[in-house]
Amino acid sequence: MGWRFTDDVEEYARQAGPLLHACPAENTVSLTVIENARARPQILARDPEIYGWWADTGGEVTGAVSHTPPHEMLLGVVPDVAMRPLVVELARSGRDLPGVNGATGTAVQFAALWSAHTAQRAVLRDAERLYRLGRLAAPDPEPPGRARVATASDTGLLVDWMLGFVDDAGLDSDAKAVEAAVRDKVSFGGLTLWENGDGMPVSLAGRSRRAAGTVRVAPVYTPADHRRQGWASAVTAAVSQAVLDEGAREVVLFTDLANPTSNSIYQRLGYRPMTDRAVLRFEPAG
Repeated sequence: MGWRFTDDVEEYARQAGPLLHACPAENTVSLTVIENARARPQILARDPEIYGWWADTGGEVTGAVSHTPPHEMLLGVVPDVAMRPLVVELARSGRDLPGVNGATGTAVQFAALWSAHTAQRAVLRDAERLYRLGRLAAPDPEPPGRARVATASDTGLLVDWMLGFVDDAGLDSDAKAVEAAVRDKVSFGGLTLWENGDGMPVSLAGRSRRAAGTVRVAPVYTPADHRRQGWASAVTAAVSQAVLDEGAREVVLFTDLANPTSNSIYQRLGYRPMTDRAVLRFEPAG
């Protein structure tokens, strides 16, 4: 019984894949981490990605975590019995964790134990809700215009808008990392623009790679001077329909619980709440 860690994504997929695939919608981020690592080199990371799994006394894998710098530690599945050993192992390793991301109760439990083992305190960065698409409903009224998949010729606009999204979210905006992420998404058709009736791009929705039949819509961004026109609803609906047409069995997205507007918009499109998550950042105590 215990945690095992590796930097080999294929070993992680063999060990923890069956656990994560059992609940693909709930584990959408963990599964996307695997698919992204398979598809492209890590983007401008200071430290290598690590992946971990917990095996119980019978050898069954019942826990899975990963860390992709510079992002927070991702808690996919962590049984209660495995939480303290996880914190102890990571603290002993000296790995620099900027924070933790997971189901709310799990993330809070990890953060409390981490603070007890280190000279750091946890501060809530984001409270999120995971939604799963039921029956897709078109925006009513639907604004004029059309959706189109972004191409490499849109890179300049996409980078500017993604930097705007990062800034609005209060995250660190590393322009080189954002550009690399944009180019990666464009490579598999992962960004869609909504153009208004005059052919001007006015909103953006992204999507993840499909993993275990599930696709996550993210990010959704509309520049400030184009907001409150229904563009975000239209482009989100367009991306949702497109991934269903491609064969996705589940379509999910996250919303900021502090933003009631986005939560109501997605519910009108047919998204239904599943579970809440928390992202906590670690800071020096005192």
